[in-house]
Amino acid sequence: MSQRIGILGGMGPLASAEFLSTLYRSNITDPEQDAPVCVMISDPTFPDRTERILRDDTGELSERLASALAELTMMGANIIVIACVTVHHVLDQVPPDLRRRVVSLIDLLADAMVASPCCRLLLTTTGTREARIFERHWLWQEIAPSIVRPSAEDQETLHNLIYRLKRGEWDEAALDWLAKLPSLYGTAGCVFGCTELHLVHQAVAARLGAEKILDPLMLVARELPSLTDIRGPCTNACTYRVQNVPR
Repeated sequence: MSQRIGILGGMGPLASAEFLSTLYRSNITDPEQDAPVCVMISDPTFPDRTERILRDDTGELSERLASALAELTMMGANIIVIACVTVHHVLDQVPPDLRRRVVSLIDLLADAMVASPCCRLLLTTTGTREARIFERHWLWQEIAPSIVRPSAEDQETLHNLIYRLKRGEWDEAALDWLAKLPSLYGTAGCVFGCTELHLVHQAVAARLGAEKILDPLMLVARELPSLTDIRGPCTNACTYRVQNVPR
């Protein structure tokens, strides 16, 4: 594997650290010298994404994102994974030469939902939901009929749980609630539309079944060989392909 993988983490730091571990567990080699080369920036000082979206004040977010992507590029990253779904809201404001290096988590999830259509519960932060990040994707019209959103009450509970995960705080009751949500909404599974949920992927999979979870960071780890084969600094691939939709 000749490509160098860049990871922009810290949003939150536990989730991106867990992703790096998952990436190597899924791509371990013998000898280890053939394993993927990764460079990572874990920067928890990024402004809170949901707060900035709800305030309609995302200028600093886009500037910080562009700066971090440029730094990873200078560190030799050919492809970059941003370990935060909500910050994808400002990805289309990043210069094209940087944006082309990004493996969009929204693209991966949308493509996976098209490839394996079934009714799924979409679990996201309130910021991602309010910004309509998934609804802006060019494949939304195709996947929308199979997507269910939590109620306002459950969305608030979910958002609070996500912030507990950021602090490393969760318990069996929270995991049980999360695993039961798809059946409560009559869906065949769920989409982890927030990278913090990757922290409890194994625990939820043990309760729900791994085949019922679409986790973008798990998709990156499993598909890394093909991603590094087709992407690089000269690719024309368009990441996070968006369309304008009414709020």
